Amino acid sequence: MLCRLISINGTINNDTEKEKNGVERLFTLKVDQFAEKHELFKEHATMLVAVSGGPDSMALLHYLKSIQQQWQFRLIALTVDHSLRNESADDVKYVTSMCDEWGILCKAVKLDVPTYKEQYQVGTQVAARHMRYAYFEEQMKECGGDFLVLGHHGDDQVETVFMRLTRSVEPKQIKGMDVKRPFSYGEIIRPFLGVTKREIEQYCAQHAIQPRLDPSNQSSQYTRNAFRMEVLPFLKEQNEKIHEHIQQFSVYAKEDEDFLQQEANRLFQSSLFTKTYRHMEFDRLAFLSVSPSLQRRTFHLILNYLYDKLPNDLSYQHWEQFKHVLKSSSPHLSIDLPDELLVIRSYDHVAFTFEKEESVAYQFKLDVPGQVLLPDGSSLHAEIGVWQAERNHHHFICDLNQVSFPLYVRTREPGDKIALRGMVGRKKVKDLFIDHKIPKPKRDAWPIVTDHNGKLLWVVSIQKAGLEANKPGNWLHITYKPG
Repeated sequence: MLCRLISINGTINNDTEKEKNGVERLFTLKVDQFAEKHELFKEHATMLVAVSGGPDSMALLHYLKSIQQQWQFRLIALTVDHSLRNESADDVKYVTSMCDEWGILCKAVKLDVPTYKEQYQVGTQVAARHMRYAYFEEQMKECGGDFLVLGHHGDDQVETVFMRLTRSVEPKQIKGMDVKRPFSYGEIIRPFLGVTKREIEQYCAQHAIQPRLDPSNQSSQYTRNAFRMEVLPFLKEQNEKIHEHIQQFSVYAKEDEDFLQQEANRLFQSSLFTKTYRHMEFDRLAFLSVSPSLQRRTFHLILNYLYDKLPNDLSYQHWEQFKHVLKSSSPHLSIDLPDELLVIRSYDHVAFTFEKEESVAYQFKLDVPGQVLLPDGSSLHAEIGVWQAERNHHHFICDLNQVSFPLYVRTREPGDKIALRGMVGRKKVKDLFIDHKIPKPKRDAWPIVTDHNGKLLWVVSIQKAGLEANKPGNWLHITYKPG
């Protein structure tokens, strides 16, 4: 009977061992295939591995050690004490001792996150991340690193996507963490995005890795922890492979976004936009002729071009306001964006500008012959000559007998009206501006020529007064030259 029990126990132990080996091989195979699919590794690469001492980073370091000979990697572990917990110094000691045991070069640093946080008035997690990545970048340069390898896994990816979804409506902001992206003189890679936290913990158990545990990871006061403890379990109940779905979603979303952003850049560089320092303008109808997805992305390109630094209080609501300006039946609208950026629509002309157009009323005497230089750099030149047909809308002539001198050039006044050529009665200057779609900011500075009695002779380049004339007499010629 005793022999039978021993036999049974031996069979159980063998089956358990086979099961463990099978799970381990499956884990390694998943990571290998994920790395191959995304071309994460290259031979003889210098791999800097961020190691905190937790399950994810310790499993990552062990996995990379297991394939080091195959790829001829140069492995360097980087471990950071953020000076936030009493246990963090012990975490660093644990990582360095394990690296000694595994024959891996380890570099440790202590960062003063509390001081940084106070100095720059940022949150704890933001301060820690800024300092940590600054150290990583420094080490990439110093060690000639090809890759900075991070231990983010599939569950982290799910949490990231859903966290971003609660904070933004922009597709490019909702995508997950990049599998691979440029960093310093090399790249950041995340080989574990294809596996789950549970699979990582099983891997640690199979290799007798006893990682350090950060008690702050159990506190729901941090947003990510709350998603991990409350949202992720529900999602896994609905689909145990949610991490694979979200990872593939992130890949597709990035591909789509890269293409749309490329098209938006092409549109932004086209002749549709007139760009100067802190000012941009374009035709409304031409802009509306492209797809809404390109409109929205180009709107953000405009903001990136005009702002030295994007304001923190920009949001999707500003895009919605801008859409209203573009599509409204009202021909004159404006909105104020953060940091005094103004969007002005006048009919089909749209401008983004930091320049506040403040028109100042003026009145200048126009000698005959003589010339007046206007505030915008344009000019009016008056002289006396023989009759000739008016050359264009910038050229005005009238019989000298129909005007009283001196002449004046001024801006509009309330109630201004002008007699129309070939018609009975007079028309308000205000209505002329509307008919000719003159932008509101320009109306208050528009030049108007009057005689000494205040009779309107010419709303420059828009409307000439209807005056009686005798061809044989002397004629007044006024020519407008734009600035």
